[in-house]
Amino acid sequence: MRLQITKLILALTVAGLVSACGNKTEEAPDKMVRAGMQRMMKEDNQFNFTSTLKLELGDQAGINTADKGSEVSDVIVQQASGASAELLSSDVQDEQKLAEELSVYEKRQMESVNKMVRLISKSVSIPVTGAVDFKKGLVEVIPEFRYENKNALVSYKFPLYLDFNNLSMYVDASAFTNISDMMNGENNPQWVIGDRYVQLALPQDRVQHLPVADLLKSLPKAIDDGYTAIESSAFSKVDVDEFGKSLEAKSQVRINSTYAMSMKYDVAMLQSVSQALKQAAAKAGSDSKYQPQDYAVLQNIVDGLVSVYSGDVETANTPFGYYMAQMKNKSIPIIYNFYFDSKGRVIGMRSQTALPLDEMKELKGPINIDYKIQYEYTGSPKFTMQPTPQNSVNIGSRLGLY
Repeated sequence: MRLQITKLILALTVAGLVSACGNKTEEAPDKMVRAGMQRMMKEDNQFNFTSTLKLELGDQAGINTADKGSEVSDVIVQQASGASAELLSSDVQDEQKLAEELSVYEKRQMESVNKMVRLISKSVSIPVTGAVDFKKGLVEVIPEFRYENKNALVSYKFPLYLDFNNLSMYVDASAFTNISDMMNGENNPQWVIGDRYVQLALPQDRVQHLPVADLLKSLPKAIDDGYTAIESSAFSKVDVDEFGKSLEAKSQVRINSTYAMSMKYDVAMLQSVSQALKQAAAKAGSDSKYQPQDYAVLQNIVDGLVSVYSGDVETANTPFGYYMAQMKNKSIPIIYNFYFDSKGRVIGMRSQTALPLDEMKELKGPINIDYKIQYEYTGSPKFTMQPTPQNSVNIGSRLGLY
């Protein structure tokens, strides 16, 4: 009897555990994204990636192609109101004929532009590969411009290597320098690059006074603050789509955003970095490696970006500031998708949006942007570039940058 009671207790205990596991509260979608991004920044922060950028021209059918000409036509109609067509003056008839000719010309012009954009959208793609090692402060990005059509294949690669430790960027510009070297070989031998990488870097006497390491340390929290600034209702867990299935993703979270919401994320992230630099400066002592004025240099740069991404009127007089000010009130949707494996790691992302074309009257239809990226956590990222002082040439001084 006692043995039966013991078995019954064990059975009920197991059933309770199974029930508890089955009723476990599912993690909120916004927390899944934040946890996944923090893991990428702090734990699995050495990886390779592959991505593609595709532009697609939306449907142009039904678009009014005579909008510009119709303004002229409206004026003519107003001038001729109350009068019959037979009584129109010769001047008005001439204006009407001119308006019709303008309408035909602008229609052909728009059709020509649309054909060109459609050709680009069908034939041009930009695959990107690269490697990231946050621990060492190294990032490699290799964008490729590909044009592929009947009897044609054109490909250009522009490998970039970023070293945040000495604020240097290295470029494999051989796609161009192979040609420029032939032109400079005799007349300007000092401009011959050869097999070397092109380096753009700040002078080391400036770099050693910039607390870049502290800035990099602030990024995980800054990114988390950025996502926290987005309303949790914008996050939702959805069924894994075809791209996610190709990654063998176990779950997927979607963020329904807009240009304005994206800027809100950028501002929150930059403000977090600025605050971190300010706090580090306050703790700096006379014997510290960096002094408050060193932190102020980076903080001023970050605060300037905050002003731009906020869409402030003061920055609208610059080209980028004007663009961001225009984007501030855009309601154009941006859809972000995050793909997770069974460990909660972000193994892929996808963003989809459309370019705002308010200033491009020839293109009334949308240009859709589809960007996909896959992360490969190898533990030891593979870099194709290995720049050194011996195989690089710093052209900053030649360009008069310092």
